[in-house]
Amino acid sequence: MRDLRALTKLFVEGGVSRREFMKSAAAFGAATATLGAGGFSARAATGPLVGFSFPSFDAFRWPHDRHYFQARADELGLQYIIQGANEDVATQDTQIDAMLSQGIKVLVIIPVNVEAGKKIVERVKREANIPIISYNYVIPSPAIDYWAARDNYLVGEIQAKQALKEAKKGNWAIVSGPEGIDVARQKTEGALRVLKPYIDSGEIKIVSHQWHDNWRQESALKQIEDALTQNNNNIQAIVSNEEGLALGALQALTEQGLNGKVWLCGEDVWPEGARAIVRGDMAMSAWTDLIQMGRVAAEAALALTRGETPKTNETLDVDGHKIPGMRIQSRVVNKETLPEFLKLTDWLKPEDIGLKAG
Repeated sequence: MRDLRALTKLFVEGGVSRREFMKSAAAFGAATATLGAGGFSARAATGPLVGFSFPSFDAFRWPHDRHYFQARADELGLQYIIQGANEDVATQDTQIDAMLSQGIKVLVIIPVNVEAGKKIVERVKREANIPIISYNYVIPSPAIDYWAARDNYLVGEIQAKQALKEAKKGNWAIVSGPEGIDVARQKTEGALRVLKPYIDSGEIKIVSHQWHDNWRQESALKQIEDALTQNNNNIQAIVSNEEGLALGALQALTEQGLNGKVWLCGEDVWPEGARAIVRGDMAMSAWTDLIQMGRVAAEAALALTRGETPKTNETLDVDGHKIPGMRIQSRVVNKETLPEFLKLTDWLKPEDIGLKAG
């Protein structure tokens, strides 16, 4: 069996066909891998090899994160192996082992499961002792050397502030992700911080708040169906942690002819969410600057291979260890700001969401 890097070099140089490359790479668990071809050019031949482990590439955003990371990695001359684990912990573990066997100098990881990710990074640190970057989530282990993640509190805050500007007071609902994940807890806490004075005064009443395992859209649908039934359709606003949850809520509203009449927000600007914003069925979505997040991860990887401390704007205490990282900011995307957002990013194409190109 060919060495994966040797196989990739042959592919880049035209020594094997794409079909033969994919067939052979699959034996390494690399069928979903991206390998930095630029790393084999004369200009970048000495760049360190970085492994980036994704949970999958099925979710809408992950291919974009991959692209943003690759673009900066190519500029920096990094070589890279990027793989998706099909949302399977065992596959992620095996793929990372394969990366280690290829000599990666840094591991960037988005864990399939945060607790399983903790075990993986601690094993990698123990066995390979290479720098580890936790991406999107902060894996709760001192084995990580750096992290890049959104400011989840800020997401909740900007959603709640926008709702206060645009929605009527009265009965509100909050749709949260898994209670056991810090991302969901922090977004919810950020929103409640802003809303607390209005809740305390009685201007706003939270008539429904539920946590949803695995960010299940159908679970959010049921929550809002029940909330509408229990309150005779008298709900003024729904704040959702995430776009899929918001779309589940929107389905419940649509069933009652309330789409566009109840203020609703999501997060991450999925195509379906953007179309809902264009139609007026959803008020806004929060978008984290994933272009910056991808760039930060690539820059941090290079810095860590050089024994340098990457740029940081926050340090977290993890089991008594100070771990530097970067909190990535978010913005409001609504009908007014959507055209500008599309120009600044390659996130969506105007014609795909009901807008004219240009």
